[in-house]
Amino acid sequence: MDMNAYLSMFIDESNDHLQALNDNLMRLESSPEDISIVQDIFRSAHTLKGMSATMGFEDLASLTHEMENVLDLVRNDKLKMDSFIFDTLFQGLDALESMVEDVVQGGTGKSDVTHIVNNLANIVKGDYKNSSTEPAASTSTTAAGQENGGLLDQYQSSVLKQSIQSGLQVFYIKVTLTESCVLKAARSYMVFDVLENTGEVIKSEPSVEDLEQEKFDRSFTVFTISSVSPEELTSKINSISEIETVEVLPLDEESLATLSSAGTQAAAAVEAPAAPAKTEKAEVKSADEQKKPAVKAPVANRTIRVDIDRLDALMNLFSEMLIDRVRLEQLASEVKRQDLTDTVEHMARVSSDLQNIVLKLRMVPVDTVFNRFPRMIRDLAKSLDKKIDLIITGADTELDRTVIDEIGDPLVHLLRNSVDHGIETVAERVAAGKSETGTVHLRAFHSGNHVFIEVEEDGKGINAKKVLEKAISKGVVKPEDAGKLSIDEINNLIFSAGFSTADVISDISGRGVGLDVVRTKITSLGGNVTVTSVEGKGTKFSVQLPLTLSIISAMLIKLGDEKYAIPLSSIVETAIIQRSSILMVHGNPMIKFRNAVIPLISLSKLFESPSYSEEHEEEHEIIVIHKGDKWAAVVIDEFIGQSEIVLKTLGKYLTNISGVSGATILGDGQVALIVDPNALIK
Repeated sequence: MDMNAYLSMFIDESNDHLQALNDNLMRLESSPEDISIVQDIFRSAHTLKGMSATMGFEDLASLTHEMENVLDLVRNDKLKMDSFIFDTLFQGLDALESMVEDVVQGGTGKSDVTHIVNNLANIVKGDYKNSSTEPAASTSTTAAGQENGGLLDQYQSSVLKQSIQSGLQVFYIKVTLTESCVLKAARSYMVFDVLENTGEVIKSEPSVEDLEQEKFDRSFTVFTISSVSPEELTSKINSISEIETVEVLPLDEESLATLSSAGTQAAAAVEAPAAPAKTEKAEVKSADEQKKPAVKAPVANRTIRVDIDRLDALMNLFSEMLIDRVRLEQLASEVKRQDLTDTVEHMARVSSDLQNIVLKLRMVPVDTVFNRFPRMIRDLAKSLDKKIDLIITGADTELDRTVIDEIGDPLVHLLRNSVDHGIETVAERVAAGKSETGTVHLRAFHSGNHVFIEVEEDGKGINAKKVLEKAISKGVVKPEDAGKLSIDEINNLIFSAGFSTADVISDISGRGVGLDVVRTKITSLGGNVTVTSVEGKGTKFSVQLPLTLSIISAMLIKLGDEKYAIPLSSIVETAIIQRSSILMVHGNPMIKFRNAVIPLISLSKLFESPSYSEEHEEEHEIIVIHKGDKWAAVVIDEFIGQSEIVLKTLGKYLTNISGVSGATILGDGQVALIVDPNALIK
């Protein structure tokens, strides 16, 4: 069998399981007594181990197996979690992530994890620095139980007995593979996958490790709690290829007691009625008939993975159709045939709905970026000896996939900066009358055609005086201009290139290469980042991002014979002003707008438009644009109207053109440049 065909699926599912392991370990660290979380972690580790073994990544499988051994003791209440165990498990997760990344890069997924494996093995033995005597005692009890010949230890018997008393269905299953079966481990994994999707596996014989290493002949047995009938369970397992026979024996308390205390011979005896599991003798009443609660079967997964290149191709095809639609609308208005007009209007409605669907296909929750931050904050807090709570809100807010792919690194910089520079040490917080634990809020929310992401902490705030002194010494601000700056303007100087107020350079921050990179990256995405701070109270970074980068609503305008597009998301309003109302301030044209004086920008001068001159106009049509809380007015020749436009890049030969962010093709085939309002205000 060619395993390369399954490699992409393995990588995707491994990343999902690793993220689930990270998330649930973080949850468990907050609630170490919650065994249900341990069960979730164990299932993810178990599935990852089976997948890795099937694909032939032995180092991945062996490390996951050692982690699984520790988790098995914890979920069976034979081991109590402590900081050493958590740290070791997190180290194991980091190693697993590195190995999966190596597979992604075309490697073999091999790594020297001997140190971590030894630590995990010592935890299982109870031979490590924080261990209690309980694990060793419990382990010996288990061993004694198995040496006495019983198929189940005391804990496993207790779990199954309680399940039966609660009305759940418990089965003893024997599966025999065909003699011609080549990948026995893969078949056993597929059986376990069926069982875990319909309930929970309590015990297997041979052990899971032996099954994965194919250390068995053709048969294996399993004790399981299931949510489906024996007939359905038999059918599901029989649907797997290379399965010769399946015997399903429903257990009651009496037969369970026999199996718990006896060995394989008694199992065979109890098994006798199970042979006709598919006949009337094996019939089990439904949950309704028994008047007992049934386990709710898992809902089928209704999502599929789609390559982003296919979505890009779909977007490009739709973009071409949108251009043709605008062209058809223009032709229909000229021809003035009612049947043509009706058809074009219907096409416009359908394509508008299609546009919404296409855009939504590209939308991804920011949770895909946010979910790696709790672990990062935990590790940073430990390395800095600080206590920090990360509170995430709005993780279901959606952004275009292109933006999602680019926004991760800037947010890492902002969060690391907040933890290192913002949050004080425990001693400093107590001295300032604050709680020992600092709080970092990570928020995402929609506003108009933008998504805002905020990083806010309750730390010491920005020392504006120190920032200003550093800015003057770096030449960022002239000494004579320093007195004219507001507090917010001073605080935003931290985004200047090479700027840092750190007294000590660390691995976390303080090299002066963080926040200027953040602003550059976010600006390249058509967004903006600002900071507000109150000294002694905390700091808030606010990132504004466009909802999508592919199709936007825009105002089409003219400058003489040339057409331009200005994104509606940046427009405050349109107006007509008299030439006499223009003010000159230090040689720059300004106008009064909403109790403020804002600059007046001439697009014709900026773009050197030869076909339009506003010098002799008595009235000017203007568009008021904004970038954050800064406004400006743009003088234009004529309004054409609003339109949905498709963003096209200018290509590699036309880069860094001031005031232009791209181009679009209009319905009449003309190319219109897209004005970049952020660059105009800058």
